[in-house]
Amino acid sequence: MYIFISIFAGLMVIGIGFGLLLLIFPKSRRAGKNIFFSSLLILLSISFLNSFVWKYEGHKISSITPKEYKQLKEGMTPEEVKKIVGGSAMSEEIDGDNDFNWGYEGENGIENDSSARLYFEDDQLSFKIESGLLTKHNETDSEETEAADEEDELESLKSDAEYEIESIIEDNYTTASIEKIEINEDMGADEPNKLIALVHLSFDAKNSAQTSYNMTEMFSEDLAAKIGSDNDSISQLSVFWKVPYISDKNASKFSYERSEDNMIIKSKSTILK
Repeated sequence: MYIFISIFAGLMVIGIGFGLLLLIFPKSRRAGKNIFFSSLLILLSISFLNSFVWKYEGHKISSITPKEYKQLKEGMTPEEVKKIVGGSAMSEEIDGDNDFNWGYEGENGIENDSSARLYFEDDQLSFKIESGLLTKHNETDSEETEAADEEDELESLKSDAEYEIESIIEDNYTTASIEKIEINEDMGADEPNKLIALVHLSFDAKNSAQTSYNMTEMFSEDLAAKIGSDNDSISQLSVFWKVPYISDKNASKFSYERSEDNMIIKSKSTILK
């Protein structure tokens, strides 16, 4: 098709030139005028059709099958994805310079109205999602809802744990101040929604190194005891102390782990003694 169009357009260019040549001679001027304008009109029509109609002939919109979807892996380039799927996406959304996502209609999925969307970051496949291609719509919705509920519950537990630790410290340890509290999920716990608390404190009283150590140890033990009895979501606790009047580095650290309703000492280290 494209070869035929190119040859025909070339003939029209020759026709325009030939028409201009005939315009030179008075006897052939009428014929030259007809040839010139006819060739020019046809050439302009070819250009219009090529720009707005024919260019879409090679723009094949592809659907995606479950087999093709499974073959797509993170890190693939857009060209590698097209080789597997076999053509262009049904839709494209641009999220940034090299960030975009493609939408495909599903083919041979377990649901009639199946679909898939591929997300690219820095011109590489970042992640993919499907609906009705490999899983039923209600199953997908249920899984997404369940995952969202679990994430919300975990974030709520983190927020509650941070607030409780702040309250214990501010209400009980007048010579200590909070520098930072980090609450993370305990990925190694046997039970879900267990947390690791990393508490960074400053002991602000002017005391000797030995007295400062004894006070930070006493505060840490008391904090661990209160957390052990009041918040069973925290499975591990580490308390880091700075003593500004003695050192600008971490002066001591006390680590605890849960044993039923108690937090027992796991390790301790110091530079104060």
